[in-house]
Amino acid sequence: MRKPDVVLLTAITTFIANRGETTPGEIAEVFDIKVDEAIEAIKIINLTEVTDRAGRYFLDFHVDAKETEDGTDVIYSADDRITYFPTDYDDPRVYLTLGESAVSIEMIDQLLKLSAQGSESAQSLLSVREKIRQAVGGSIGAEPPTPRGSDQVLETVWTSLRQSRMLAFDYHGPAEFGERVTQRLVIPCAVVSEAEGYLAALQGKSHDLRWFRLDRMSNATVGEEFTQTDANRARRKLRNHPELHPTEGDDVVFRVEPQAIWFAESTPGATVTDNGDSIDITFRAVSPTWVRNSAIKVGTDLIDIFPAEVKDEVVKQARRILEIQ
Repeated sequence: MRKPDVVLLTAITTFIANRGETTPGEIAEVFDIKVDEAIEAIKIINLTEVTDRAGRYFLDFHVDAKETEDGTDVIYSADDRITYFPTDYDDPRVYLTLGESAVSIEMIDQLLKLSAQGSESAQSLLSVREKIRQAVGGSIGAEPPTPRGSDQVLETVWTSLRQSRMLAFDYHGPAEFGERVTQRLVIPCAVVSEAEGYLAALQGKSHDLRWFRLDRMSNATVGEEFTQTDANRARRKLRNHPELHPTEGDDVVFRVEPQAIWFAESTPGATVTDNGDSIDITFRAVSPTWVRNSAIKVGTDLIDIFPAEVKDEVVKQARRILEIQ
């Protein structure tokens, strides 16, 4: 059984608080996971205490599960009632590091692409985004990243995702002489960052998961609506696919404080090595500039960068920026 990650745990916790009353079975259905995985998540949430923030967040909910005869364990089932009880200690504030704020704004920018412009949900997201940006003194989130791909392609891709419709486009791939243009019809799964520039999609009768570079796509059009079954298949394929999307570059290691584990959880393909008092996060970096921006996100939790030549280049860039200031 897979261990739930921090994103899923946070989402389930928020769902319980907003719902007021639910069951492991409903959580499993909503989040498209097994009942056993939902129960495991509930157990973890019940045992979690957040103590490394400026303030502490309390969330109290009761699970109406049966105890064993000797009272030493609890037996959970799909129909157990989970009830959220607000307490006098509930803290509506959320404490974020600078790096977590940067990641939050990036995630909000992606969600805004899926929200109808001017809708209530879009306005709520924009409000949260601006509050985060102001809280860090406007140091992040002033301008969205430069997208990789034409405006027409990006707009069509997001429309296809919003409306659960097939996506057709011309794909310009390398050939022996020049380029080879092929027509593709896919079920879109997700855009892996506009700046990074990849679309994950299911293609063909076998619904193979493929990755397409946005800057190699043209003449994109929205097709017919695909079924809920296909939508669920797309989510499962993307979540369970063992291979990483094809990112060029070299492996870089960030040695960071343990609380910076969020960087690994938010970076596709990152791996973690626990050193006890620190952790090493290995990820694929496309350029020293990308490493520099990532280092800024991690902030003071960053201890060291490997290999040394990448670290030296990042330091040089930082010094040049400081000289300009």
